[in-house]
Amino acid sequence: MEYRANAIVLRKKEVGETDRLYTLYTDTHGKIQVVAKGVRKGDAKLAGQLENLMQTQVMIVKGRGTGKIAGAVAEKSFVALREDIDTVRRILDTVSVFERIVGLEEKDEELFSLLKEYLSVTNELAKEKKKDKIFLVTEGFLFQLFAHLGYEIETGACVVSGEKLRPGENHFFSPSAGGILRGEHLRDTKGAFPISDNAIKLIRLFLKNRLESLTRVQVEESSLREIRQVSLRFYQWIQG
Repeated sequence: MEYRANAIVLRKKEVGETDRLYTLYTDTHGKIQVVAKGVRKGDAKLAGQLENLMQTQVMIVKGRGTGKIAGAVAEKSFVALREDIDTVRRILDTVSVFERIVGLEEKDEELFSLLKEYLSVTNELAKEKKKDKIFLVTEGFLFQLFAHLGYEIETGACVVSGEKLRPGENHFFSPSAGGILRGEHLRDTKGAFPISDNAIKLIRLFLKNRLESLTRVQVEESSLREIRQVSLRFYQWIQG
């Protein structure tokens, strides 16, 4: 069986003497792992079409076992993302989170669109040297990814009592409970840690707006660091 797919390269791994195993996220088959034979030979042209983070049209030949890449043509290289070491490291780390928590061969066009939007928006920000906005959009992408996979954070009411959250009170975030709780319920939930009103507002913005809209949000560096810790702790809990 042969099929074409629009794919984003998530990861590559060398196998054998001249081959590579690629992990791709496609619009038609979700996350797949496929082999490119002979791609590490000196005269192989296919390798240049299959770099990490590229959006590529691929031809897959699928028989028994792992499919094989018969051809590939890069459509978007997102070159600007690679011009700054901090930026490319952060983007690669984020795509690695995506690769680890998304299951194999589960078609999801909305998830493909979200990943493509993330790379497109951050690439435009990279052209403008707006590193702080890249990091903000990255956090928005992660919270939208978590929510899409069924891990949406409750930010409107206390996850223990159901009472509405009010600004100015002491609030805590519990990864295991999946949301925010009021201070008087801290003893009822393990692993909870303090979260500010600004961080709660940011999570709400992340879950209600497209990534492109987040580029217009103004945020202090301290709030960005805090929200980074929230997403990291939540991801660690998801990973178990």
